[in-house]
Amino acid sequence: MTNTELGPEALSIDERTQFRQAVSQFATGIAVVSVQAENTAEVHGMTINSFTSVSLDPPTVLISLKSGRTHGLIRNHLRFGVSVLHDEQVGLSALFSGKAPADSRPEFVVPNHSPVLRSALAWFECEVQQQVDIHDHTLFIARVTASGCVQGAPLLFFSSRYHRRQSWS
Repeated sequence: MTNTELGPEALSIDERTQFRQAVSQFATGIAVVSVQAENTAEVHGMTINSFTSVSLDPPTVLISLKSGRTHGLIRNHLRFGVSVLHDEQVGLSALFSGKAPADSRPEFVVPNHSPVLRSALAWFECEVQQQVDIHDHTLFIARVTASGCVQGAPLLFFSSRYHRRQSWS
């Protein structure tokens, strides 16, 4: 597709399916973005795979969210946490994507100002520096104010399925 063929018009169902299949060939990690509700201890979160580092100096990350409760809270608070899931946390991914019963209550900690999963492979506390609305999503570009990690293997998502590490060697 050339630049002259790009336009604001919606993709056909076939084009959308082809795009979804093509983008699913890019392996990603799975994370949970979380934010504390206003004036309560309640934590809201959602599963994401659109999380990337932008800069090391200063440490900066980017997430992409569609409108919803978590999106609105982040837009208002300008702070959020990101918890990278390890390969045994498919259930948490399902829980925060609304595909599992909400009967379990995962444990969050607040290292400084934002909730992160206690059992995460890696975690980041973030302060929003910039918001970019693009089509039906908002890109939140945020400075990392604190982070940490433990040893382990990440939960991977590839070809529309979860994958676990077979071997890193």
